[in-house]
Amino acid sequence: MAAKTLELRDLRYIVAVVEAGSLSRAASSLGVAQPALTRQVHALEHELGVALLDRHARGVAPTYAGQVFVGGAVELLEALGQTLDRADAVCEGRRGRVAMGAMLAPIAAGIPGAVVEQLRRERPDITVVVHDFDPLDLVEQVLDGSLDVAITMRDTFDPRLGMAALWQEPLDHVCLPADHPLAARASLTVPELGELPLEFPQRAFSPAFVESLLALLRASGLRSPLRVTEGNLRTAHLEIAAGRGWLPMSRTRAAAPPVGTAAVPLSDFRTDVDAVVLWRRDEHRPVVRTVLEAVLAVTRRHPASVPPGDVPLPPAAAPTRRPRRPPGFLPPGLNVRHLRALLEVAAEQTIGRAARRLGVTQPALSRQLRELEDMLALPLLERSARGVSLAPAGAALAGDCPGVLRSLDRLVRETRRARRGMQGHCVVGAVATVAASELLGRLLVACANRHPHLHITIEDVATPAQTVALERGEIDLGLAHAYPVLPTPALRHQRVYEDRLQAALVSTSHPLAGRKRLAAGDLAGVPLLFMDRGFHPLFHDRLMQALGALGLTPRVDSTYDGLQVVWSLAAQGKGWAFGFRSHLKRPPAGTVAVPIAGLDVPWGLDLLRRKVEPSLAVRSVAQVIREVARARTPPAKPKARARRAG
Repeated sequence: MAAKTLELRDLRYIVAVVEAGSLSRAASSLGVAQPALTRQVHALEHELGVALLDRHARGVAPTYAGQVFVGGAVELLEALGQTLDRADAVCEGRRGRVAMGAMLAPIAAGIPGAVVEQLRRERPDITVVVHDFDPLDLVEQVLDGSLDVAITMRDTFDPRLGMAALWQEPLDHVCLPADHPLAARASLTVPELGELPLEFPQRAFSPAFVESLLALLRASGLRSPLRVTEGNLRTAHLEIAAGRGWLPMSRTRAAAPPVGTAAVPLSDFRTDVDAVVLWRRDEHRPVVRTVLEAVLAVTRRHPASVPPGDVPLPPAAAPTRRPRRPPGFLPPGLNVRHLRALLEVAAEQTIGRAARRLGVTQPALSRQLRELEDMLALPLLERSARGVSLAPAGAALAGDCPGVLRSLDRLVRETRRARRGMQGHCVVGAVATVAASELLGRLLVACANRHPHLHITIEDVATPAQTVALERGEIDLGLAHAYPVLPTPALRHQRVYEDRLQAALVSTSHPLAGRKRLAAGDLAGVPLLFMDRGFHPLFHDRLMQALGALGLTPRVDSTYDGLQVVWSLAAQGKGWAFGFRSHLKRPPAGTVAVPIAGLDVPWGLDLLRRKVEPSLAVRSVAQVIREVARARTPPAKPKARARRAG
């Protein structure tokens, strides 16, 4: 059963029946006829292929699969209510994500940080991400939509941008090489800079700004030759740190000059530059207005703040005459077709194309969208002659809709997985290592003796993929390496097998293979065969930190996914790989495990499972895994009926 055939009404109906304990009482509370409700429940059970209710003389009770379905349905409906609440908050500018850019001078002044702190207190659902750029880059990033707001120094004016003055920043310091004789002076004059070149990075400022500043410096007696370099302010600061020139610097930035440079006040030169905040004039998201209001409020406390004037900020949220939806409330008429309609219109940008994709008429799709807006009392779409676009609330809801639809799919999978539990079937996903194989072998023997009715399937699943597989119901238990990333509080992990990382795996023909122990420096020139950081960031960083503590920065020429690939390459003499303590006795084929002095990283195998696991079969297998791991009895030939899925 796909999510497109599972409707929100099915969820509401079965939850009401289980809560009431009776089809008749549930029908009365839902306002539907009992025969219609009975038919709906039967149709749902037929589609899922599993009984959800046990009928008895006093009413109905959920089966094990029914408990799973109802539990997931309640969570999904609550999550959907929160999704609609978020759309409400976005419409009113109380929620959203805003990308803010700033020059290093405003960052040094603490302005972006103060804005983030104020919003964190007053609007905790607004996320502001701060990036630092040069003035010209800031303008370009706002125009192309990479940034929503920018705090910078007034340089060029673009009619496509809105702008508000914040404060006046004095430009009255000079940035010099830290080891230059002039850097020790308490103050300088422009002529005293002599023949030291004046550095100007091409990409940092507009030509008009540079010419204006040069004219002021020449009026103060500038004798320095002009040196124009490619790059941005960072490039110029690196050139200065290398002793190649100097550059004017603002007073705020001078409080924390770049590494390798020093800031010295100019006694005969000062010009004030306006600090401004920029945004796109066509910006219509209320959350951006909220952030801009916070920027203006914070900068009014700046000692050189510009008096507030009439600032044409983006429009506030449009008032609505429709009654507000109570928090968490789901309109009875809301269904999956409404969410799919919004998603298709968001993707196609026209109702006509979206209607063709959905296989409905354009008027029918327009009615569905109007129904959705009326039910939620929210403006979701902005209509124009060119088509439709998402209003802020519509964008927020459309962004959450895929998650809702995935949850529907997951609910179906979990219910069908529950059917496995009713049939005594358990799927274990495990890493493909010697230690895991031995543990699984003991598991199969123990289960064959203790639970002969259980059917156990073992699948090879890498550690990072196991949590996802558990969430999707594709596996029932996971046997993973340490430091699993648990994306949901519904999962837990428990160490069942200790196998610390202590060695290096090298080819049997490698010059280091005959050593009894290695120092970290012995591996400095040997390529480390290791995974890409994105495959398992926590594992990657933990191991790199351990090597760094030993004074080794490993040579990584290429990265690889999967332990078997890494071990195979080590056996071919392509480099070295990390080895477990168990490898000291049983290394992978073609390799030798040599201990590394000082390396001792806690590691091993963890049992991953759901915190709430109603399946007796799965709970029984988990208990046996824990017991055989503690006992560590020698592996024996399994007798349980099992298959290796692959």
